[in-house]
Amino acid sequence: MQIKTLVVLLCMLLATQAHAEASSAPAVPMNQDLAVIDYFGNGQQTGCGLRATGETGDHLWLNVLVTVFMKETGSSFGVIKIVARKVDTKDDIPLLHDGKIGYVDIGRIRDAWIKTATGKMPLIDKNGEASHSDAYMVTSEFASTVELLLAISRESFQVGIDRNGEYPDAVYQFDQRLAQDKADKLSVCMQNLRDEIEAMKLRETF
Repeated sequence: MQIKTLVVLLCMLLATQAHAEASSAPAVPMNQDLAVIDYFGNGQQTGCGLRATGETGDHLWLNVLVTVFMKETGSSFGVIKIVARKVDTKDDIPLLHDGKIGYVDIGRIRDAWIKTATGKMPLIDKNGEASHSDAYMVTSEFASTVELLLAISRESFQVGIDRNGEYPDAVYQFDQRLAQDKADKLSVCMQNLRDEIEAMKLRETF
């Protein structure tokens, strides 16, 4: 009887563990898109980045932006911005507000993170300001953000969102790869930005 009871308890434990692992699996957004973003100012390349978008089955719209910038002073930094907005629907059909898709308030984002399949994560600037509404934005160290950009362009990555500070983060996995023409565009952008940074350093030297 004791052995039988032990076997039953073991089976229940394994089933509970399997359920927990399944429920903790990251959600994979539908209609994913990965696009290159570049910024210009006064005829100069001032920033480069990648924007990943997608939507979940419960009408949550995700927008993840990873960028690096150069200030007019020549200093460089990264910015991570994660937006998660719930589409307002009726009978599973998006509702329009003044001709545009409307959104409902589902609570502010308290914290968020991003990590690639190989573990690349940006070094967050502790003094950077983060906004907590339907978006989370924070500044990051330039070199680590460049590494993150390059990793995102060729491998899957996950985004975690914390809305309440008590329960496990909602985790979403993006697996869209960057098309070759877009990869070339990002490469050119990054090279131009590096050239501008080096040129700025030379001007400051002399």
